[in-house]
Amino acid sequence: MVTLRAHTAADVDGLLAFARDPETARWTRVPQPYGPADARRWIEETVPAGWRDGTAARWVVEADGRFAGSVEVHRGTPPFVGFGLVPAARGRGLMSMALRLVARWAFEQAGLPVLHWWAHAGNLASWRVAHACGFTFEGTRRMALPRRDGLVDGWFASLTPDEDMTPRTTWWPVHELVGERVRLRPHTDADVPRIVEACTDPRTRHWLATLPHPYTEATARDFVLGCRLGESLGQKVTWAVADPADDRLLANISIFRLDDPMNPTGGEIGYWAHPDARGRGVVGEAVDLVVAHAFTPADEGGLGRNRLQIGASRDNRASRRVAEQAGFALVGEVHQDGVVGVGADRTLDDGVWYELLAPRTS
Repeated sequence: MVTLRAHTAADVDGLLAFARDPETARWTRVPQPYGPADARRWIEETVPAGWRDGTAARWVVEADGRFAGSVEVHRGTPPFVGFGLVPAARGRGLMSMALRLVARWAFEQAGLPVLHWWAHAGNLASWRVAHACGFTFEGTRRMALPRRDGLVDGWFASLTPDEDMTPRTTWWPVHELVGERVRLRPHTDADVPRIVEACTDPRTRHWLATLPHPYTEATARDFVLGCRLGESLGQKVTWAVADPADDRLLANISIFRLDDPMNPTGGEIGYWAHPDARGRGVVGEAVDLVVAHAFTPADEGGLGRNRLQIGASRDNRASRRVAEQAGFALVGEVHQDGVVGVGADRTLDDGVWYELLAPRTS
């Protein structure tokens, strides 16, 4: 449970704990350094002024009788929300409860027609709160928000009075899946150099011809962030395929099209391998793990899929071999199905499609 209340002089220490946290400095423009005088100015001047002139309504979020954070509604054009918690209060769902209370006040008492949310692209913690409260993700805008050192990309979402304050999409978790030769896990920063190595390899570039070029470490980080965002939007789940012994990235595997309205219990698997991991069976084992996870019912921690498919270029024997050894059945060939090759060698190749149905249960 949370309580929203007015700021008091006793909140100085709580504001300091919030403002001095590295995550606050990373994602917000709260002044750095931030001292007691800044906190008192906020309590005594900024907060009362917002209430007095009707521009901003700000509350303390209190939990278990302690300062947990702050939440605010800016009543300008357009109206938007802002919020933050002290480190000790995070990960408990407190801000989602607070934001729902504030949204009801904004719609029912202040008569606002919409609430907007935005954050620096990559701020998954802030997006998780907005997502839990029913905000609809509207996209990424390039260099749309200010930061201390310039402009950064922003994520944007909105909520209207007629919408339920419950998630619009399934936020798929990236469960760890462990086999004999591989461990599937979320990506880490340590994976970035090997993602670059894999995605600049000539063989990878031939078969995945739409990969960005040049493919840099920034590109790899954008790829990883896109994976996490896609999971939050119910679109896909992506794993790093790692060596259990040293955690080195060996390959990448995704199951996507999880949000296809025409096939709500289907999915498509895609994969690539780092050059030094090819021919060792690691992708095949990763596919087996993902298939088992996909066919596990959602209420048992799986994805609850009934049908999976894999597409490959007709001439990509390695990719086709993985699908066939995983038990997928060839169901058809499509002419001029996708681009392959680089530069003058780029052409349209025919595609082959495989499917696998979930085992029938009695």
